[in-house]
Parts: sequence; structure tokens; C-alpha cells
Amino acid sequence: MSAAAAIIKTFIEKKNMSKELSRNEHIKEASGYLRGTLAEGLTDVVTGSISEDDQQLVKFHGMYLQDDRDLRAERTKKKLEKAYSFMIRLRIPGGVCMPSQWLQIDRIAQDYANGTLRLTTRQTFQFHGVIKSNLKATMKAIDTALLDTLAACGDVNRNVLASTNPNQSRAHRAAYDLAKSISDHLLPRTPAYREIWLDGEKIAGGEEEVTEPVYGRTYLPRKFKTVVAVPPSNEVDIFAQDLGFIAILDRKGEVEGWNVTVGGGMGMTHGEEDTYPRTADVMGFCQPEDALAVAEAVVTVQRDWGDRTSRKHARLKYTIEDRGLAAFRTEVERRIGKPLGDPRPYSFDSNGDRYGWVEGEDGRHHLTLFIENGRVRDIPDGPSLMTGLRRIAEVHDG
Repeated sequence: MSAAAAIIKTFIEKKNMSKELSRNEHIKEASGYLRGTLAEGLTDVVTGSISEDDQQLVKFHGMYLQDDRDLRAERTKKKLEKAYSFMIRLRIPGGVCMPSQWLQIDRIAQDYANGTLRLTTRQTFQFHGVIKSNLKATMKAIDTALLDTLAACGDVNRNVLASTNPNQSRAHRAAYDLAKSISDHLLPRTPAYREIWLDGEKIAGGEEEVTEPVYGRTYLPRKFKTVVAVPPSNEVDIFAQDLGFIAILDRKGEVEGWNVTVGGGMGMTHGEEDTYPRTADVMGFCQPEDALAVAEAVVTVQRDWGDRTSRKHARLKYTIEDRGLAAFRTEVERRIGKPLGDPRPYSFDSNGDRYGWVEGEDGRHHLTLFIENGRVRDIPDGPSLMTGLRRIAEVHDG
């Protein structure tokens, strides 16, 4: 370890010792790399819920515990527990899904969820209404579709967004490829996901063999969102994200590198002045071959410098606001072993989805369809959107 790294490590340790760590930090530390008591909780037929600690850990596996609010009063009156179910979110970097996968997702929604799909603003799907006894079957079906839910939620790098249509141009394909590479590279390495949901290796006794090269035992201080944009369209809202890459194109339309943005986020708590929205800074420029290293460095600096005492102050935007962009950039450059370049000129002229037909460089036309509130369902005596999209998927092999 270099002298500079040792000083930084000592500073972090003293900082964390000076204040009480948040409850979630203790939960992660004691979880055995995201295992907790999830396996035991799934076998408890007395309740449709799981323990409070496991409710935090299960987010890393891509799900949240919920309950039916419309039934709360009635069930309380009958002295019954809440009508619990789980929301499951998929990890689909760049939002690309094959027709065969769409059909499998549709079937999962019918068999195990509430018969609908929810498309999110972060280019993925959510199942709602999955009861605990159906969780493992649902997760196995997702795995059969060659998809997963790992890191779709939780204090990790989440689903990575890219400009909507990778077939629009070579630059858009490069943006999608980078989004997928970042998502895969920053995926947690713990075997807990396969152990718990897919009947993998035995849970007991395996913790010592786990290595999390990016995250360590306690992962990130808070959620982390990454996007990739191709000007002139900013449909991924890059300045509202923790980390972003802006494609810089040469005269032939090829990507010659990426401007790197850091420290965006629109979240805040009303009435608390130390929480606030912040637009991202353009930190510098990197070559295509350095993009993964830059992404990892940004994440690991946030891992080491981020606030683990207050979750309301734990996002990257606060780290950069507190430390300064110059210091943050210097540390990123130290970790990648080379300086970043100065940001290159770029221009955005829109930040919304481009609905309708668009012709790609391949001569094919591609449709962006408006789906109200992202909810895919068949409405009795109304539109049959779920059936219609199923029929489209059945006739395509792309």
C-alpha cells in the first residue's frame, strides 16, 4: 500500500470511528456477504414476511417486501398480519430484451405475480404481487430466461442505462456495449444469490471463500446509478446520476472517447437543509479502453470516502460536495494510474424519449412505444396491451 493510500485509509477509519455507523452498515457487515437469514426465512410458513434485517439484504437480490394497503384495515380488524408480497426487479443493462425473453417474462407475470408487468424509468421490468412461497420458483424462472435480479436494488451499482435504441447507430451500439460491460464488471461476486434462489452451493461454511474485489464486506454507502448517453439526446438524464459517460464522436460517427460525469442526484428530504438535489459535474475525458477502469475507480472512491453514518448524506453527490471535485478527480486518477483528459465539447438538444418510428443506420425502422405509467396489462373492456405485446414478440426473432 502506498503512503497516500495508507493516509486515506487511516482518514476513513477515523472518520467512521468518530460517528456511529448507520444500522444498515451493521446489517451488511454481519450478513455473510448478503446471506443473512434469508434461506431460513423463506422456509418459515408462519408468516408471509421476512425479518427486518433480511428486508434490507433482500434488496441486493433485487426485491422489496410490500403489502396490500387496501387490505390493511380489514386484516388488522381480523387480527391478521398484513397481506405481504414482494416486488421483484430485473437487471437488464441498457434495457435490451430478446423476444423469447419477453415471452418468458410475460409467463412469469401470469404464473407467479399479479398478471401485469411494470416497465421502469431505468430500462427494466418489475413483477408485483409475488408471495413468499413463490419467490424461489419465480427466481428460477427468471434464471431460465437468462436474466437475473442481482444488484437491481441495494447499496451497489444498479441497472446501467444507455441511450434507448442500440440499433440506431454504431455510437448507440457502443453505448449499449459499455453499459452492459459496466453492469457486469461491477456486479457483486458473492455466491449468496445462487445459493439462496437457485439451489447452489451450501450456504453454511462458504463465507470465508467470498471475495468482493470492488465492494468489500459492506458494499457501498448507498445506491449508485450509472448511465451512458449519446448526444444530442439526453434521454437517460445524465446529470441526475451518480456516474455518467457522454459519447464523444469523431467525424465518422465512431466513439473516440467518453466525457465522465459524477455527482448527480435529485433526491432530497423536505425540511432537511443538508439534503438537496445536485446536478453532476463533467469531471474529465477518458479513452474507450479506460472506461471500465474509470467506472470502477469512481465506485471504489465512493466506497471509501462516502458517508456511512447517515444514509441521507451517503450518495456520491454529497461526497463530491464535501471533498471537492478536484480532490475526487485526483483520487480517481491515482487509482486508474493515469490522468484524465480535459472534457471534450458536446451538445444535448433534448432530454425526453423520442416516440414513434426511427430509422437506424442499418436501414431498419424501430418503434418507441408510449406505455402509460409503464404498466403493461390487459384492461377488461379496454386495451389489451399485454396480449398485444405478446403477439408482437411471438412473430419476431430479433
